[in-house]
Amino acid sequence: MKVFISCFIAFLMASCNNDNDANTTTEDSMTGETIHANATDTIITNAQPMQLAGCYQMVFKKDSADMHLNVKDTIVSGTLNFNLYQKDKNKGTIQGVWRNDKIYADYTFQSEGMTSVREVIFKIDDGNLVQAFGDLTEKNGKLVFTDKDHLQYQTANPFIKTDCH
Repeated sequence: MKVFISCFIAFLMASCNNDNDANTTTEDSMTGETIHANATDTIITNAQPMQLAGCYQMVFKKDSADMHLNVKDTIVSGTLNFNLYQKDKNKGTIQGVWRNDKIYADYTFQSEGMTSVREVIFKIDDGNLVQAFGDLTEKNGKLVFTDKDHLQYQTANPFIKTDCH
């Protein structure tokens, strides 16, 4: 009788484990596309929903910049153009990721007939994008922030969401 009860308990445990394995296999076999099929780029900032994709503009004195963002899951891409007073325009693209309340991207741009790449970081703040500034160093042909823990964010001149033209 002891043997029968032990076998029965072992059978039940194996059955329970098989059910869990079946669920795990099904979840593991789902692709990122399946998991994120209904995902949007809406986030909550200060208890308000915000659609991250769209157009943004920054104006500071005689300088201006415009940005158009596309967002798919956590991948961010788009265009970024700086019109700095009495300097060459910087026109280019950004490609990066959105993590928590920040966008981390590479800005590939044309200026003075040359193509350059530099790291850009934007903090999402109350529906606006605030650009990070800090010391830069060249690494593998790209300008990157030396110390991401000590960046300064220019809250006085954020990129404000606007209608796309």
